Amino acid sequence: MPSAFVLQWTLEAAAETGVHAARHDSVVVQPFEGGLSFELQPSQLYPVAAQFERPRTTSAPLDDRLEAARAAYRHDALELALGYHSAVKLGEHSRRAMVDDVWAMTLARARGQRPPERGSCCFIYVLPGVHECSGCPRLAGKPVSAT
Repeated sequence: MPSAFVLQWTLEAAAETGVHAARHDSVVVQPFEGGLSFELQPSQLYPVAAQFERPRTTSAPLDDRLEAARAAYRHDALELALGYHSAVKLGEHSRRAMVDDVWAMTLARARGQRPPERGSCCFIYVLPGVHECSGCPRLAGKPVSAT
């Protein structure tokens, strides 16, 4: 589960920045090749800001900017996800699905929409006393208990 969360967080940082740059600043970024960097909080060392060194400005319509941002994100994110070293097995399907899930969830949040069904699993169910989340692909086709 920690491996999946770290990969998802890394992908989400790039997706959030890409979606919001395309939606609000008319910018398309190549997340990992574009010099993604983070400003860290000095004593705790957690990220407080993300920055792209080489964004590409565009005057394209919003839908075109979002599609260009998605393509740029997906190109870089797939390479990262497939090459990500994990101490536990994360299959290729899970890695690819997580790339697409993160983008779809980020875009849905930005639009104020409900996130779509997931194709990847976050593995939170492996924690003691925790069940699969409501969008877990492991539950596809299974009745979901209200408890």
